[in-house]
Amino acid sequence: MAENSPKILLIEDDAFMVELLTNEFTNAGFEVAVARTGAEGVSRFREASPNIVLLDVLLPDQNGFDTLRKIRREPGGPEMKAMFLSNLSEETDIEEAKRLGAIDYLVKANFALPEIVERVKKAVNAT
Repeated sequence: MAENSPKILLIEDDAFMVELLTNEFTNAGFEVAVARTGAEGVSRFREASPNIVLLDVLLPDQNGFDTLRKIRREPGGPEMKAMFLSNLSEETDIEEAKRLGAIDYLVKANFALPEIVERVKKAVNAT
């Protein structure tokens, strides 16, 4: 992987989604770090120094909102770009994501994998 490859931290507990997204992002030139729980996501955030965090709302140990709150308290966390990718489409969830500074909230059923990658690429390249 090239030294300047953008790094994404994917916090997702669904193994099938992890495999699909990891393949898609790797093929698009990303380096992918994966966490399957919120707590692991916070720990991996410290190690991975990602350019962006892509996380699910429903995680086995805590919800994605709590995970993002904890990441925001880490060094580098307040300015970290974050996007949610979830099956939940409730307006209250979308509002909470925005309140936490997420730059996007994608409902899994509404986006094909290439579209998700494009949204993340745009977010990473935006200043």
